[in-house]
Amino acid sequence: MLLKKKLAVALAVVMTAAVSLAGCGGGGETQQPAAEGGTAAAGKTKIVFGGWEDQIMARYLAERYMAEHPDVEIEVFNNGQWLGNENMAKLVAANQMPDIINLENPVYPIQNDWVIDLKPYLDKEGDVDLPENFIKYGTFNDKVVMVPNAVYLFGVMVNKTLLQANNIPIPDYGWTIDEFVDIAKKTTKPGQTIGTTEIEPIMKHLPPQMNDDLGWGAFNEVTRKYQLTPEWLEAANISYDLYKSNATLYERLDANGNPWDYEEGSQERTTIEEARANFLLETLGETDAGTAWRKGKGALWFDFTWGMNFHTNPEYSGFDWDYYPFPVKDKGDVSRPGIVVDSVAITTKCANPDAAWDFLKYMTFDKAGVEARFDIVTNYTKEDAQSRFPGLEETSYFDTLSFSFMPATTDQALIDKWVEFNNAKPGVKYMMSNMDTGFVDGFKVTPGFDEAYHKTIYTVYKEQVLTGQKSASDIIDEVAKLADDITAKAYAALGQ
Repeated sequence: MLLKKKLAVALAVVMTAAVSLAGCGGGGETQQPAAEGGTAAAGKTKIVFGGWEDQIMARYLAERYMAEHPDVEIEVFNNGQWLGNENMAKLVAANQMPDIINLENPVYPIQNDWVIDLKPYLDKEGDVDLPENFIKYGTFNDKVVMVPNAVYLFGVMVNKTLLQANNIPIPDYGWTIDEFVDIAKKTTKPGQTIGTTEIEPIMKHLPPQMNDDLGWGAFNEVTRKYQLTPEWLEAANISYDLYKSNATLYERLDANGNPWDYEEGSQERTTIEEARANFLLETLGETDAGTAWRKGKGALWFDFTWGMNFHTNPEYSGFDWDYYPFPVKDKGDVSRPGIVVDSVAITTKCANPDAAWDFLKYMTFDKAGVEARFDIVTNYTKEDAQSRFPGLEETSYFDTLSFSFMPATTDQALIDKWVEFNNAKPGVKYMMSNMDTGFVDGFKVTPGFDEAYHKTIYTVYKEQVLTGQKSASDIIDEVAKLADDITAKAYAALGQ
């Protein structure tokens, strides 16, 4: 059995926003957001919510909260932009930062003093229905800078019908890497079906199954280094074997070139698009990978849980499938789930952080807020939303609302209700039961991750190993040093 993961403080990739804002986040009380509702009504405390929440859901939740808290006015900020680091930096420069925001990643906001410490509020709450490792992943220098409001998983969609057609036993959730490889190879039939989507997730997510000290991409949060031997090296060699066996799709597809490297409509882009379409046609009998999956032509499809609604597409052929955790090295091990979290924070601009914290709770782990989401989705009509919240862009008024992300809660009753509400696959519930051993998306929590892992370790592997120029063991020392140097500089930028 896997041991509980030793969690250490980790934070996200360093981003450079378009506007230089060092020190701008401080004297928040004088900043006034250019929000829709103007100033608060007399005697009321105003909180401006600027998170990524769906515009309609945010307004319904605010309306319900205000009904229970008549002394508080919640305003939903909307300027038509996705409020990542760059756009938020522009709002800060214009003295328009909301009181509550989502964090694309916390490093740039911390450097520029955008967010307050939430630890005193959590300490005052005592026991909260929030997974402990989520709190630790949101901690920096003993300060809790963010808590999750939306949780997703990354795993493998398994086409059980295709396995049965190939006389392959359906594995249990404790399946091994050897079983994964066997399935991928046996279900690869040129022109008909493919074993697995890609090999990149194998290298990123199998090392944490072999060693509890590792996270995404074999990053060791204790040493703050990429520990590429022996686990990542083993995963890299497994990946190379699948690639050479033609059992993986996307890396072979990318060997035909990347059309997005060229201007739309250019001859270069058109030529590459045609080559990719022809490759897919020869490999799967389709010109689109997503279409091939929905028609049942893939066995093991890596995806986030937000991609599980493919079965609502008219192309879905109705094959039987389940959502699986990553395979483990040895039978009897328990897979650790890969987790993506969208987190929220209170800004240093906020003049009423106590009130902001109470609403933040309602939007995240508070039972009343979670229950409200179920009720809002159940009773939603487009007409009611248009009547209650006029003036938004027409595309904001959906025909239906959903509650498809997992609530950040340890309340088992709420978890069970969410699973039933979304008709989630049994594998999703199984993975949710192991959240405390999970590891969080490196882009969200590891300084310098994108540059160190994606643009260095994996890019070199793809360009030199998959092309046959070198082996994984040939590059490992060089890429580890480059990645560790990038990571050290990212931590140093945070004063660590």
